Amino acid sequence: MNSDAVRDTLSALTSPLLAITSVHDGRANGQIAVAGLSGSILPEAPRILVALWKANLTHDLILASRVLAVHLLPSAPDDTLRASLDILHTLGMRSGRDSDKLAMLSWRPGVTGAPILLDALTYVEGRVVTTLDGGEMTVFLADIVAGDRLRNGDPLAWRQARQLVPSAWLAEFDANQQRQRIEARQRRGL
Repeated sequence: MNSDAVRDTLSALTSPLLAITSVHDGRANGQIAVAGLSGSILPEAPRILVALWKANLTHDLILASRVLAVHLLPSAPDDTLRASLDILHTLGMRSGRDSDKLAMLSWRPGVTGAPILLDALTYVEGRVVTTLDGGEMTVFLADIVAGDRLRNGDPLAWRQARQLVPSAWLAEFDANQQRQRIEARQRRGL
């Protein structure tokens, strides 16, 4: 297997950065993910697919509550980009098991109860209809029950965000990813 070709192919398949939130029994949390896509060809019955590592608290909340909200983050102008980078830092570089990440962000409950991030570009809310156990991760398929555009603009991608964040944030991100990869390897027996 050509590992460079595999890496290049898989890295080209990433979606924009996704801020994913959920709530269960009064506990709300969110995380950043880079794997999500439309899960239906029927415009009258939209669905979304997201893949989340089992190491994340948000994964556990979605599994228990069967609800989620998926947000795209704005890439410009400067004030909304700063808010997007704050969301990325808050949700993507530390664990919700260690602190209440959403206490640092502006949000409101959506129709499912899942937190809606007020600084997002757009969002959809869904109710999980089925899951696929992938060992270290779970794929969630959810029926979309609500959604809105909160502002105009283009979504933020990880490649763009990675060039804009301070090096200390990248170190936090890498440390968090390393912790998740260790657990993922254990779950897969690697």
